[in-house]
Amino acid sequence: MAPRKQKHWNILAVVSILLAALLAVSGINQLDVGRVPSRDALRLASSSRALTTDTTRLPSDGWSPLRGQKLTDRETVTDQQALEQANYHVQVGVYATSTYDLDLSIPSFSSNGYVWMRWGEALQQYLDEQDQTIHEGVTLVNSLLSDADPVLTPLSKAPLKEKNGSYYQLFTYVGRFYIDKAYFRHFPFVTVSLPLVLEMEDVNGQLDYPNFRFEPDTQNSGMGLFAEIIGWLNRGWSIAEYRHNYATNFGLGGSADGYSLIVYDISFGTSSWSAFWRLMLPLLVVMAMVLLVFKVRADEQDARAGIPVTVLLTLVFLQQTYREELPDLPYLTFLDQVYVVAYMVTLLAFVLVIFIGRRYGEIDEMPEGPQKEIKQNQLQRLDEIWPLTMVIFSSISILACWFTQPTVS
Repeated sequence: MAPRKQKHWNILAVVSILLAALLAVSGINQLDVGRVPSRDALRLASSSRALTTDTTRLPSDGWSPLRGQKLTDRETVTDQQALEQANYHVQVGVYATSTYDLDLSIPSFSSNGYVWMRWGEALQQYLDEQDQTIHEGVTLVNSLLSDADPVLTPLSKAPLKEKNGSYYQLFTYVGRFYIDKAYFRHFPFVTVSLPLVLEMEDVNGQLDYPNFRFEPDTQNSGMGLFAEIIGWLNRGWSIAEYRHNYATNFGLGGSADGYSLIVYDISFGTSSWSAFWRLMLPLLVVMAMVLLVFKVRADEQDARAGIPVTVLLTLVFLQQTYREELPDLPYLTFLDQVYVVAYMVTLLAFVLVIFIGRRYGEIDEMPEGPQKEIKQNQLQRLDEIWPLTMVIFSSISILACWFTQPTVS
């Protein structure tokens, strides 16, 4: 009677746990906050652009440094006509001499280098009427507040007037900048873009997209010797013009405004081997201990039960260590999902240790005979198939985690 009653309570406990899990999932879904998308948008313009990234070096997730939506063929023709008809043009080149202090937890980076601009007489007359210089109007959109605000510093007091009537001026820049494009879903295999974004301030509504256009200097832009970051692999640099559609007219009346915008960036990716040895290998070693838990002698129940507990504490420590490198993300990364699988395997191992320990206790109280021998063989078989079963389960689960991650849009 006692074993049947015990079995009844075991079933009741399992049903209670499943019901509690169902209620927890339902409650979390009710509390989860949906994301409200920004009405601001970027559209890739039809002007020339440079993209030095070799397509053969792009990661399999389809990463690209390009932002926003591309123009359709018809929109490209219309935009090219608008480019030719714009009243003001500024050619912009960027050369990053160094990038450093990459911080994924914000995410942000520091950089310094050169920016040069070339513009025509019409824009110079407009600037003279406004009593301002061109670098006072150009803003670094993604700059962050720091001890020294990022600014463009001219290397000459006045722009140089060239023989063809255009004006040229060279600037330096230095500062800390926000990273707007990074792909963390496959972490620790990460690709990140370090951008420098330039846009012209418009105080009277005369420098919007139909009237003012940036054009990237694709031939002379680039990156210098010290623009690498130790521990990261360079995937190339790019520079392109975008149309920045604001969701406001800034109180000037009329429809929402769009402005020409230049994005120069350098893309970096993590080394897959470095990420594996640094973050994946320790996890594999720890999980190997769980797979071998039933290789400990059956009569050493305390040692068996202690292994999953130790592994659980180690998993928590390892996960907290790598999470400090990342910002607070609204989704689980690949490595997060791998740890979920590890937690499940560890919990299952602990439950089986308790279950098998109780069965061995019952066997010790049974009289010698065929029934006792059958139960001993069943427990021994469970000890033998546990490692292979968990390896298959873990492998399938981890592959599913990898291939179900959304691709880069």
